Amino acid sequence: MRVGVPIFLFLAAAGFHTALTASLESAEKEDTFVGLEQLSDLQKRDQEEFEAAQMSEAVQDENTEEENDTQEEDMNRDGNVEADQHESESDEDVDGMRQTREHLEANVEEADETTNLAEVE
Repeated sequence: MRVGVPIFLFLAAAGFHTALTASLESAEKEDTFVGLEQLSDLQKRDQEEFEAAQMSEAVQDENTEEENDTQEEDMNRDGNVEADQHESESDEDVDGMRQTREHLEANVEEADETTNLAEVE
């Protein structure tokens, strides 16, 4: 009987050790699984934030392009208005010159008529 007690204690300690090791490994696997789930959730969240940031940048790029297009249109419109004004001023200058020429021609004709009348008398 003296030999049986130490063997029984040894087997009990070995069984306890095996059960404890299995329990710790199981808990470690669960922690790893939970850690992977948390990591997976973090990756999903990061991916969503990344996609949202990309969409925001795309919207900003579109707005910037639209603003640039609008500015170009405004500049073109202003250029066209200036060209139209310049063209109008040129037309007015031509009209003014035409009137002046016509006035001078009329004066020359009157002077010619006056000279012709003076010569005739």
